Amino acid sequence: MTPYIDLHTHSTCSDGLLSPAALLALAARRGLAAIALTDHDTVAGLPEAIAHGAITGVEVLTGIEISSTLDGVSLHILGYGIDHGYPDFLAFLERLQLARHNRNQGILERLQALGISITSEELTRIAGDQIGRPHFARLLVQKRVAKNTQDAFSRYLKRGCPAFVEHSKPQADEAIGQIIKAKGLAVLAHPIYSDPSLEKIPALVAQLKDYGLSGLEAIYPTHSQKTSRFLRTLAAQHGLLLSGGSDYHGDKHSITPLGGNAKTIRVPLQILQDIKQRLVANTARPDSRNG
Repeated sequence: MTPYIDLHTHSTCSDGLLSPAALLALAARRGLAAIALTDHDTVAGLPEAIAHGAITGVEVLTGIEISSTLDGVSLHILGYGIDHGYPDFLAFLERLQLARHNRNQGILERLQALGISITSEELTRIAGDQIGRPHFARLLVQKRVAKNTQDAFSRYLKRGCPAFVEHSKPQADEAIGQIIKAKGLAVLAHPIYSDPSLEKIPALVAQLKDYGLSGLEAIYPTHSQKTSRFLRTLAAQHGLLLSGGSDYHGDKHSITPLGGNAKTIRVPLQILQDIKQRLVANTARPDSRNG
């Protein structure tokens, strides 16, 4: 049986529905050889994930997904193989968490101004440590203010809607630099989200490579075969690594299960081996903390 992996997953430590332990248990049931836990702007779930990876026999690659921006374009940068206890990196993440907290307060106040009865305590019960827009959406569904989470976003939470508040994000060069300082590799997540036409992606990738980008997420559920081929070719031109994952959040209604399947995506183990080889090579460099 061909071993497969999933290098883009989320847990209850950000906006996923499964705890890190439950995520690893599911990965084991699905026969995955490895996963990367890439929660949004936090590494809080990594110790639990690593511990349960040892129990289940599923390898865990340390990871994170950082929301960033470049010239007004929203980018998500995956960090792989990071030292999740590195003090400077943790200080950087604390700043990101404060920005998230301020945004959440703004959303809460806007919803209350619309006459919707909603409290931070209710959100915390749903979300735990890190609140995001998906948690607001779930609460709006629970309160029957919205039919489903998509309806909640469409009517209240997405850009241009009455409860939308802009997210203060770090610049892409800082996000990549912080990942490198934490001994990790920076990978551009789902590039098609940054430019569905793909016309601006080559110039964007070239600029990000100058900042220290190491790879592209070429295997992703919403990438067509044509898009995936385009990204693979672009990665080869720049000497960049490939990555892939389901972006699994634990949603039972999700089209793509953890690790994908024959109808959606499959990420071969070789991709993880290539990433680990690059990490080892980078660690051998004396200036690895300085990018």
